[in-house]
Amino acid sequence: MHASLRAFLAEPSSDANAKDASHAFGLIALGKFVIRLPTEVLEEELPRLKSTLIAALNDATLVIREAAYATIIAAQLVLRDEVHLFALLDGLDDNRKNLLTYYFDKHDARSSNVDGSGLGMTKLEGQMGRLDKLMNTPQKARTSD
Repeated sequence: MHASLRAFLAEPSSDANAKDASHAFGLIALGKFVIRLPTEVLEEELPRLKSTLIAALNDATLVIREAAYATIIAAQLVLRDEVHLFALLDGLDDNRKNLLTYYFDKHDARSSNVDGSGLGMTKLEGQMGRLDKLMNTPQKARTSD
């Protein structure tokens, strides 16, 4: 999935809105894979995803940034150790780490007894659903009067 997303992002596109929505869709798909990975596998995969996630966190498009945050929250629900997560995603600036910590709190993903299937997972699924709806809802064309 990650290789497909990277190949897609490398191709030029004349429709920036469609490209942004597809980019966010790909990140959400990665997040859905991440949440199902065993901890040991995720620890090996996160360093490979790091450059894609950090680039998405710094993107100008809000939905892409939100999708990247959702993917990292999914990783936190699996790892249950934000210090370790931030070590695997080295290169995140302090502002991003602080915002992620806020999101971890908001999604009940910080406590050590998180099991990846409780309230935090429910909140994350809701956020992913909201982003999916946002990306797939056609924008109304403006009419000139």
